[in-house]
Amino acid sequence: MSERQPHRERGGAADDRLGDLSVVVGILTADLTAEPVVTGRGLSATGGGDRVDEGWLCMGLAVGGVGGWLVQALPDISSNLIAAAIGGVLVWVTTNARRRLRLVRARRFWRALGGRHPLVVLGAHDFGQHRRWARAGVVGMGDIGALVEIEAQLRKLGFAGRIAESKQLSPRELSSDLVLIGGPVANAVTRTMLAKLSGVVSYGFAEDLDHGAAVVRDVSTGRVLAPQYEESGYPVSDYALIIRTPNPLAPDTSEIVIVAGCWEHGTAAAAEKLGDRKFLRMMKKREHFEVLLETTVVNGAHYNARVVETRRISPS
Repeated sequence: MSERQPHRERGGAADDRLGDLSVVVGILTADLTAEPVVTGRGLSATGGGDRVDEGWLCMGLAVGGVGGWLVQALPDISSNLIAAAIGGVLVWVTTNARRRLRLVRARRFWRALGGRHPLVVLGAHDFGQHRRWARAGVVGMGDIGALVEIEAQLRKLGFAGRIAESKQLSPRELSSDLVLIGGPVANAVTRTMLAKLSGVVSYGFAEDLDHGAAVVRDVSTGRVLAPQYEESGYPVSDYALIIRTPNPLAPDTSEIVIVAGCWEHGTAAAAEKLGDRKFLRMMKKREHFEVLLETTVVNGAHYNARVVETRRISPS
């Protein structure tokens, strides 16, 4: 009997540890609002006969309290996560819907010209006696910005345009689809087309000898719209035209779009306006039109381009 006693003691200790573990598990799953039972050795779990030390019980109560808090907070956390997910989905859907609508309107504007790979024609200004420094002519930064903008719009829609200089077009190319950048002073093709469109469009350009630039002239009323200048002679505002009409050299097969300002600032503003969502929505039912724009110029950059007037071009 004495030889088997140690084995029973070890077995009893193991049984006690298993009992303590079962009590802790019972505590974690028990109703924590019930009162613990005080026994001779300490505290015991409610509803059970197995006793545990106070340390085990405190740990069990702490862990159980965290678990209870998580259980109570879980519905609120779940609701917030679901609301956030729904909000994110709605924002994504709205953003993509607006982007697709803008692309649809832009594609509607460019679909005829873009599908036929138009020529984007840039004019190089000839500065007379200074030509020896740039024999091919000089292109303003605003005109270059307009070229980059139009190329980006066409590329975004899956179209491709070809770039050409106004003095290098062949007679066949002149009768194709054209996007003309710059006014008649710098762009020879713009000058040719506006002369051919006399009586069709009601806006045109006239020379401003005082400032070495151009002004917009309303042919129908005789009104002249000139940029404003600061004392140093630099413009603080600019006017521009956007004209879309059949190509007067091939009206049945091709079209032209003209973006031209009195200065380069207006030209760049007109090109950007072609990608503006509100502008495209405004012009969605007009196939051929002319638009007068005004923009503010600060330190050589244009801001706040606004539409002054739109006119429909009736088919001849």
